[in-house]
Amino acid sequence: MARQFLLLWVKRVSIILLALILVFVIAFGLRTKSHVDSLSNNLRSGGSATELAASANALSGDVNLALSVASLPVVKQILSVAGVNFVPIKDEIRAVIEAAPTLAGADGPKRYLIAFQNSAEARGTGGILGAFAIVKFERGKLSVERTGSNAILKSLETLPIVMPADFKRIYGDDPAIWQNSNISPHFPYGAKIWMALWEKQFGEKLDGVIAVDPSALSYILRSTGPIKLKSGEVITSKNLVSETLQKAYKRYEFDNLARKDFLVRIINATASRLVSGQYSKLRLAQGLKRGIDENRILVFSSDTRVESLLEDTSIGGALSTSKNNEFRAVIINTDASKLDYYLSRKTQVKSLSCSENGEVRVELLVKNILTTGIGLPSYVLTRADKTKPPGLVSGQHRFLAFVYGPPNSSLISARRSTTFGSAGRLGEERDRPVLVVDIDLAPQQSEKVTAVFSRGTGPITYHSQPLVIAEKVTIDDKCR
Repeated sequence: MARQFLLLWVKRVSIILLALILVFVIAFGLRTKSHVDSLSNNLRSGGSATELAASANALSGDVNLALSVASLPVVKQILSVAGVNFVPIKDEIRAVIEAAPTLAGADGPKRYLIAFQNSAEARGTGGILGAFAIVKFERGKLSVERTGSNAILKSLETLPIVMPADFKRIYGDDPAIWQNSNISPHFPYGAKIWMALWEKQFGEKLDGVIAVDPSALSYILRSTGPIKLKSGEVITSKNLVSETLQKAYKRYEFDNLARKDFLVRIINATASRLVSGQYSKLRLAQGLKRGIDENRILVFSSDTRVESLLEDTSIGGALSTSKNNEFRAVIINTDASKLDYYLSRKTQVKSLSCSENGEVRVELLVKNILTTGIGLPSYVLTRADKTKPPGLVSGQHRFLAFVYGPPNSSLISARRSTTFGSAGRLGEERDRPVLVVDIDLAPQQSEKVTAVFSRGTGPITYHSQPLVIAEKVTIDDKCR
């Protein structure tokens, strides 16, 4: 009897709690909407800097309160089931809201390069720049000025801007090529090089860069629904990645320019839906949240105040030099193939000791999951590396693995699972030690790289590079 009474009491309390949450959400939602409308109206009408700041601060206050409530266990569970738990990107939301007036062109038109990264050929921030768009924000209004593929972009022999000495030691002048500008995982480097290359070629200064990849675009496509191209193809959130990064290479095997144009047409069709408002705001928010979660959406601003806000969050894509205990493993394609579409990664980060001079082990297992390269287009199988090993197998893929320790740490030891070749070479980027390993995998081959670093400051974190196949990461931190 007592047990039945307790269950009944718990059920009633739960219903009352849910009812209170619902009342709060409705009331809070109405207030937040008014602050969103206020910020939007001030942007469109050319409101003063004071009015814009007040609107942004009011909206930021709403978000802070909402995220605090959303962090409560019962609320968090409900929001997670509903697919609207934005707590994991709370820092990104706050930064974007505070930066919104400037980013959206409140003080004058802002023009951005949108770089669509092809993650089938890995670079530090994701993949090579395959296509682009130039968009303009003016008082909150978005317009698309130009789209195109990398076929029209002209590269240089030397870097268009001065870069730090450690950058030059690792990458040389190779990043002067558009497709290599984002070779470093530090997104602001790539963004600045792209902007300088654009100005050299077109004589136009840009205000920033936004990077996305086909996976992020597929998440956004959930908000617009399927798009039908004039050529008849129907692109959906489910087939966009395979259509652009796998099937298109076969369909346009003998017309590479047509393949690049195919991606541009998808971009144009998606942009048209977004600019005309033909999308679900909730699903767009969900798609952006997932893209940010997976480091597939990055933003750089030439405005120093805005950039300082962005760099403190994952959306800024920075390789931070401040005290932390962050590790990462980065793949850089060196054979110019598109075989990173078939590359899987499993990474384990484990604390070995917790003293001041403690150690952390990073184990990276990479595997070429391709069964055979026979039948794949030659463009996908490209081997443009200068020192090819003898006895190449169709579908064999060469790349560099960069394993980073935290700032001001040191690499203690390194090894690899194969018996041939050295464990790698030691480099440094932005005060971080980095183990660089040259790997060449035939289909179904795998390699494990193990690096032990001195620990950094705070709990262990890991930043995952966004490629086609999501990296599987486990963290075993006994020092928390």
